[in-house]
Amino acid sequence: MDARLFRYEATPDVKPGWWKPYAIGGGITLALFAAVAGAYLYATGSAWYPVDNAPAQPTKSMAAVLSAGEVTSLEAAVAKNPDDLASRGKLIAYYSAGFHPAELRSHMLWMIRTHPEGITVGAKQYTPLVDASFDPDGYAEGRKLWLARLTRHHVPVAELQNAAAYFKFGDHMIALKLLQRAQLNDDAETNNLGEEYYTHLADGPVWQWLKPMGAGPDHPEIRVKL
Repeated sequence: MDARLFRYEATPDVKPGWWKPYAIGGGITLALFAAVAGAYLYATGSAWYPVDNAPAQPTKSMAAVLSAGEVTSLEAAVAKNPDDLASRGKLIAYYSAGFHPAELRSHMLWMIRTHPEGITVGAKQYTPLVDASFDPDGYAEGRKLWLARLTRHHVPVAELQNAAAYFKFGDHMIALKLLQRAQLNDDAETNNLGEEYYTHLADGPVWQWLKPMGAGPDHPEIRVKL
């Protein structure tokens, strides 16, 4: 067989390396597409992760896998001794991990009444929070307890911060007022804020509540961010 049959000979119409400009152009197009797609995913909050870099999936804590009998036993323990914080912490973690707003409510309300500064169990800090969207009735109860407590003078800063966190989404204006009180160490007398500083916590916008300072919405003391 004649070996010349298998020899490639370039013709004037087909030049060696003709494919290179197309490959380069295709690579540039692909890179631009990837950049635009990445920008879109970033802007829309979407995510595209390789398997090795995927976000870790949430895992159940020990408290989240309590049996019904263990939950009953822990509830009996805190009923007998309300200051059994180890048992209460396990229950809070368990109820928070699942959808148990009614059961969680009682522990949050107890905390507002007795430990508004929060409780610490091991390395975990728990603060009294009730989600108004999941448990509106529980939030309303907690709101009354907080407001009754916050009419006192010289509330500790830790309590004011926890209360501000409680009201952050349900009563934004109250949260702002509480953060102002925390900034001033709740010292109304020194700052000449008057009794309204305490008694009208839930009434009106911030700059009306802070009338003794002659404050408007742009007053420096008003610029508090949640």
